[in-house]
Amino acid sequence: MLLNRILRILKKHFQNYFLYYFVLALVLIVGIIIGSLIINLFDLRTKIIILKYSNPYYKIALLNDLQHSVMRSSILGNVFLVILIIFMSFINIGIFIVPIVILIKGVSLGFTVGFLVSNFGLKGFLLSIGGIYPQNIFILSGLIGLAAIAMSMTNFSNKKFRGPRLRYPNRNIDESILSVGVYSLIIILGAIIEGLISPRFLSLTIDFFV
Repeated sequence: MLLNRILRILKKHFQNYFLYYFVLALVLIVGIIIGSLIINLFDLRTKIIILKYSNPYYKIALLNDLQHSVMRSSILGNVFLVILIIFMSFINIGIFIVPIVILIKGVSLGFTVGFLVSNFGLKGFLLSIGGIYPQNIFILSGLIGLAAIAMSMTNFSNKKFRGPRLRYPNRNIDESILSVGVYSLIIILGAIIEGLISPRFLSLTIDFFV
């Protein structure tokens, strides 16, 4: 069955490139922590400006962008990330840039949650659980998987980082394409969930900005 094949391919890639998955997960966690800590470095006006570009819902709501929906904004933003990460797999420095992309994503998420908690307290925490975490379970797991594939495909020139386990065999290129497709679909699923769920919860905070 196709599903069993996909699961075997993903499991194989995870086992062979566990170091990449571990590093990317660690980078993401660091980014989330940084994002939640830097919230106190800015005044309220600057925080709101950053928030507009950190979360699709606030981007639409605070910029009064009536021509776009939260779902469309989320899908377009995440498709851009998918294309960027895939593109990075074709250049040597991609192995360094991909973790930076994940770091920025983590900072963005940490900043949004930090803003909600710092300004709304327990209510903000509960709203973040309902309006931010569900979609990011899919988006972040998909991004980490996609980023790990991109890093494993990068033609990194420094041989001391290119041991036998870190080379991506040409004969498995079809497996990498299938894996990219699966992780991309997971990310898009997360974007759809964000478009459906996020406005229902985060709209309860919009009076704060009026």
